[in-house]
Amino acid sequence: MHRLADFVAALKLARAPADRSVEALTAHARKHSPFYREWDGAPLTKATMMERFDDIVTDPRLRRDELLAHVEQITGDELYLGRYRVMTTSGSSGRKGLFVYDRPDWIALMSQFLRYSQAAGARPRFPRRLRVAAVMSPNGTHMSRRVARSIDVGVHRVLALSVTSPMREIVRHLNAFGPQSLNTYPTIAVQLAEEQHAGRLRIAPEIVSCSSELLTPEMAERLEETWGVRPFNLFATTEGLWGGDCREHAGIHLFEDMTRVENVDEDGHPVPDGVPGARLLVSNLFNYTQPLLRLELADAVTLTSEPCACGSPLRRMQSIAGRSDDILTLGASACIRCSSPSSRAIATWSSSRSCRPARRACGCGVVARADVEERVREAVGARLRALGVPGPRVDVERVPDLPRPASGKLQLIVALDSPVGGDLTMSA
Repeated sequence: MHRLADFVAALKLARAPADRSVEALTAHARKHSPFYREWDGAPLTKATMMERFDDIVTDPRLRRDELLAHVEQITGDELYLGRYRVMTTSGSSGRKGLFVYDRPDWIALMSQFLRYSQAAGARPRFPRRLRVAAVMSPNGTHMSRRVARSIDVGVHRVLALSVTSPMREIVRHLNAFGPQSLNTYPTIAVQLAEEQHAGRLRIAPEIVSCSSELLTPEMAERLEETWGVRPFNLFATTEGLWGGDCREHAGIHLFEDMTRVENVDEDGHPVPDGVPGARLLVSNLFNYTQPLLRLELADAVTLTSEPCACGSPLRRMQSIAGRSDDILTLGASACIRCSSPSSRAIATWSSSRSCRPARRACGCGVVARADVEERVREAVGARLRALGVPGPRVDVERVPDLPRPASGKLQLIVALDSPVGGDLTMSA
């Protein structure tokens, strides 16, 4: 019954902005957290958060190693000590994180999802429940899974599927369920669009929502062409920072009553609106169990305070370049496959217009064929030349399928081995 009670409370909270302040959170943290009693205001890294986890949390019964053991046993929506939801991040940014939410904290987090859903038009039509398909992470302790379980009560009926399941199984379940709202990663949404065009998938979602990966304009156009609805973009982090697309699709509105956000450059200096940043410093204003003050997130975004046509006063993420952790230094090194010096970068793509991490190659790659490979080769080569790389050679390999990591998310990493007379960086 606690899930229904929490859902009702979250629904009420979603309808009105919360009155929260970083000053109140800081005072609470300094009183109850050994870490924050000595905190000097410096940004908090994920590494420090994990190393000092036991000193950061405000309940002394919460211990990192015990919680990590607990998450290994989670099969449903279990509460630790009868009150705490424990989650881990996927580690797609290079480092896993451990996060704990008390029930009041979780109600606040869940209210952000409901606020976004309402803005996207996902409203149940009584007496029927709203059918929501969530094709998300296979990890049972990932936030997307925990949120899906939490809203699968009352007015929502949720079908939770894993992105790592065979596509034919995902298609079969979706056809049987007939979702009104489809929530998934952009790369999966594009693959489902291809299944729809091939006649194997036969659904008519009224709402398509993408999250967790970069939604490109080309992807959005393909999804709108397939289902006749412009996809909405959800930015959601386990750390607490959430924001959502509006009907104007002109950027992601940040839920600033729930988090304080600072956009900074590589040296940690604030950047003004309209200027791209290197990472975000986020203060979660509603998690009083695990206070997160100025936590570093490796998201490279551009913020704007210009008014949106939808009328919302909230700041927007005008553009999202991706994670700055995916920006690699290009320098000389040896092939990781045969240890020979190499001057080529090999990127691996699929027919679904997605990609998997590239690997360095010398004579080990397979030269691709067909027009799409040539266009990829030309585009990557042109970008490298624009960055000052002399005479780059790019090999493209077509693969039948993309193995996904445990998180289910895909990343593109471009690596180059030839010396270029100094360090260069490329955002992939």
